[in-house]
Amino acid sequence: MHFKNIAIIGKYQSENLTIQVLDLAKFLHEMGIKVYIDCGDYCNHDEFRNCNTGKLSDWLNVLDLVIVVGGDGTLLSAARQIASHNIPIIGVNQGRLGFMTDIAINDMLPVLGRIIQGGEYDIEERALISGVVMREDKVFHNALALNDIVIARGAIGNMIEFDLSIGGQFVLSQKSDGVIFATPTGSTAYSLAAGGPILHPNSGVFAIVPICPQSMTNRPIVVSDNANIEFSQIRENATQMHFDGQECVDLHHQDKVLLSKHSKTLKLIHPKEYNYYYTLRRKLDWSKRVS
Repeated sequence: MHFKNIAIIGKYQSENLTIQVLDLAKFLHEMGIKVYIDCGDYCNHDEFRNCNTGKLSDWLNVLDLVIVVGGDGTLLSAARQIASHNIPIIGVNQGRLGFMTDIAINDMLPVLGRIIQGGEYDIEERALISGVVMREDKVFHNALALNDIVIARGAIGNMIEFDLSIGGQFVLSQKSDGVIFATPTGSTAYSLAAGGPILHPNSGVFAIVPICPQSMTNRPIVVSDNANIEFSQIRENATQMHFDGQECVDLHHQDKVLLSKHSKTLKLIHPKEYNYYYTLRRKLDWSKRVS
């Protein structure tokens, strides 16, 4: 894979990160690569005056690669935009946890050099989940998520009540604070905090995790990501649907939500030395000896 047009996305709240992004842009430019910097409201800053700046959405038809410098949240936002365009993405971790942004900021230039110039990388395909809101038999809203789609109570404190069907078969009626539909990528995010299982990225499944269910017998379940899932709100209540915690839509009584695997996958590029289980051990402090 040849990378001739590369976009860089970062958060520019700190001067240090701006310098790192500019250093990366210079590094790529010296390799003969055309560089685009998605800098949002910061595009008018003096530091970017000699750069090709704008919005990621403007370049989707020309890009060969996207590099995110930041945390997983920044990568999630970019991933939903590029997945349908088959543009691969690399994450450089400038945040704290960083399950997907797995290149350390201090190693950024040498590691990216080996990936881009030397071809020393692996591509991992990550599933996305699609959510379609049907209102009065018409599509009201639809969006994608890389981590999870969460349906939960809104500002009013009442629990929500809903029916859930999988593959056309009724599964349960539930009263709870909400439910998480998590991809393997999102299994280490909100789903994990709510008691859901950790799923390997290549497992081909989704996790359905209740949030504080009224009945203690309601437990997370794992289903094939080829299954079509239907959520139906059966009692009027303030309810919201969240996509990766970054996009939100209000649900009404008798709305139906159809959830399924998106037809395209996110292509996540890792250095050759990347190891998923090592990442879990390091991020979750597994195998840490107690003295």
